[in-house]
Amino acid sequence: MKVYLDAVSTTDVNKDVLDTYKKLLDKYYCNSDALYDDGVAIYDMQEKSRSLICDLFKIKKNEIIFTSGASEANSLAIKGLAFKHPERKHLITSIYEHSSAYNSFKQLEEQFGYKVTYLKPNENGEITPEAVKDALRDDTLLVSIMCVNNEIGVVNNICEIGKIVKKHSGTYFHTDITQALGKVDIDLTNVDMASFSAHKIHGLKGSGTLIKKEFVELMPIISGGQQEFSLRGGTSNALVNIVLAKTIRIALENKEKYHNYLLSLNERLMKGLEGLVTINTYPSCLKTLVNISTKMTSEVLLNALNQKGIMVSSKSTCGSRKNEANRTLNNMNIDEDYAIRISFDYTNTIEEIDYFIDCLKEILDKYA
Repeated sequence: MKVYLDAVSTTDVNKDVLDTYKKLLDKYYCNSDALYDDGVAIYDMQEKSRSLICDLFKIKKNEIIFTSGASEANSLAIKGLAFKHPERKHLITSIYEHSSAYNSFKQLEEQFGYKVTYLKPNENGEITPEAVKDALRDDTLLVSIMCVNNEIGVVNNICEIGKIVKKHSGTYFHTDITQALGKVDIDLTNVDMASFSAHKIHGLKGSGTLIKKEFVELMPIISGGQQEFSLRGGTSNALVNIVLAKTIRIALENKEKYHNYLLSLNERLMKGLEGLVTINTYPSCLKTLVNISTKMTSEVLLNALNQKGIMVSSKSTCGSRKNEANRTLNNMNIDEDYAIRISFDYTNTIEEIDYFIDCLKEILDKYA
């Protein structure tokens, strides 16, 4: 039996999305910037997708930039804004951002002379509006705080943080909503930029967007031609962009459709883990992501679970092959050598949760 419990890392592609993509591949291969009929047809479909996505987020059509995913979108938002406004050198972020955001700030700090304030979570694992307010300065250009942390599942109050930031004119607010989309309500009223990837919500890899309000000016990170309002050069991956609207719509519909079912999976998992492991969770955490610690090292436990056909992770997949300290866990006083991350979605079953619990008990009884 194979059980996939690493939905935070990636997801399989929704059948309807995949079928649509395959049909497009069979027929459309022209460059979407070509001026003959077939190129114009692809361009029109891509722009229709852009409009549909904007409708879903209640934003303007020119406020969506198609990217290869959230990592590129984060880089464009953070570095693109900093390079466009080099006169303001102070930036604010959190210590537990995704590596694509965190390393963008590190590069600006170490190579370009920016001053970065790295906020730490409070006792509930959250980056609070008050902490953001206290860190703001007259020369602060950008605040970037992720909506949902990808290793613990803490949900930050992006709406209130945005309100605080907007009270200080000239400071922009960016948030990574990759782990939030389709899981929690997202209010972009006080958000200037937001990033996400399709492959976290049963879409295609190599697909994502940067939501950028029209008044935000960026410098391109990928130089090139006219594509994406001259902010992202290169031939458009038009067919991927075309199916993104369907991907997002399905994810938002499933958020409501499977809400109670996901709660039941969480209840089953938490009941099975009770007394068996240490549960590293907080009141505001997602119900679909559970971080636990055991008496076995995570490497040994992962291998033992893998032998049973169970796929979980011990850290963010983007850093899984690096022998570096885990920023998130270390700043939350969790020993990374003994922690694993379990994440699931509506494609999982009660039977899979039960199988995981049975295998975990067997492994811990035998080896721990």
